[in-house]
Amino acid sequence: MNLPRIIKDYKIYLKEEDILNRIQDRIRWPKKYPWGQPSIEVVKKDGLKHQNFFDEDGYVNSNECIKNYESGQTLVMSDIGYINTNTSFIQKLLNETYNKKINCNFYFGKGNKKVSFKKHSHPYAVIVKNIYGDSTWIINKKKYNLNNQNVFVIDKNIDHEVVSIETPKLSMTINLE
Repeated sequence: MNLPRIIKDYKIYLKEEDILNRIQDRIRWPKKYPWGQPSIEVVKKDGLKHQNFFDEDGYVNSNECIKNYESGQTLVMSDIGYINTNTSFIQKLLNETYNKKINCNFYFGKGNKKVSFKKHSHPYAVIVKNIYGDSTWIINKKKYNLNNQNVFVIDKNIDHEVVSIETPKLSMTINLE
């Protein structure tokens, strides 16, 4: 089975409005999931993550979170495999293929501030599926454009970073840990 090809060919239909509406479902977004992973984070100017938009009850303050997005910050939304029927198909396919739960995230940004993390690598492969928008990446010292519903596979221990977002974008990352 050519998993990256299946993921590339499978269309995910989401728009900015869809994601903003899901953020309004504040109980969906605890500060941390029971296993310790943050649900939503913002990439700060220095490339670090923060969560300065959660209420005292431990759930996202939707309006403050959306303000971060609207100001140009990139949101990292974790465990989004079941966010809609399109992503559910991919999540189920991954879980069945690897016989375990595979983590999927969204990177949701406009590109007017920090667009992603500084150059980094992972000890596992990552599949990146663009859902909408246009961004420029440096992967292993080579420049690539990610747009439409294209897919990149980044092998483990390969340096990568998003260096610019040309139009507002939503991409799904699949961590093959």
